[in-house]
This record gives sequence, C-alpha cells and structure tokens, in this order.
Amino acid sequence: MIKVTINNTIYMLENQCTVYEAIRSIEKLPKMGIAVAVNNDVIPSSQWASKKLTDGDKITIIKAFYGG
Repeated sequence: MIKVTINNTIYMLENQCTVYEAIRSIEKLPKMGIAVAVNNDVIPSSQWASKKLTDGDKITIIKAFYGG
C-alpha cells in the first residue's frame, strides 16, 4: 500500500496504482472538465493510465466550472 494525498485528504492505495485508477476509485469524476497535477506537475489526460503513483505523492484535482 502507498499513501497519497488527493486535494488535502490522505488515501491508502494499492502499489502500482495509476493516476487514472486513483481518481476513478476515489473521486467519481467526469472524464472531461478536470485537470490533474501530481506533485505540482500537470499530467495530460493521455498519460493518466500510464503514470504510476508512489508513496507520498500529492495529487491536485481541479474541476472546470462554467459561467461568469
């Protein structure tokens, strides 16, 4: 198990967990309209399924809002 922080909340995840698996299992988010950063580096959605997380990673998920 690894410990990661997602939007200031600590989670225990399986070893070799990817960004995609983490956000799908924890934050039932839509595929579009979000941005993800790991340790302050933005990860393109095309890399979510291949980017492995490691113990201590900090993930920030930002949701887009419409309107003005």
